Amino acid sequence: MVIALSILSKFCFGWTLVYLIFSLLSALKVGRRHLQPLIFLEFEPRRARGPWEASRAKLMKRMGLCTIFIVPVGMASFIVSEFIS
Repeated sequence: MVIALSILSKFCFGWTLVYLIFSLLSALKVGRRHLQPLIFLEFEPRRARGPWEASRAKLMKRMGLCTIFIVPVGMASFIVSEFIS
């Protein structure tokens, strides 16, 4: 049981890191595309320009919602695995 909870918590935190890295890289690419030195984190698909930005915004919104639900699960599984072991 401890191993399963440990794997679950590592997966949840890994997913969060993937989301943050993907979000940062995507924001940098959008900033370069619009010739801005700033980082743009847009989560509104209706404000996106072009099909790439629209699909990126939708994907980022879905990934963000998944991350919101996964982080508490990861924290809970980590705490429970620490109490069990």
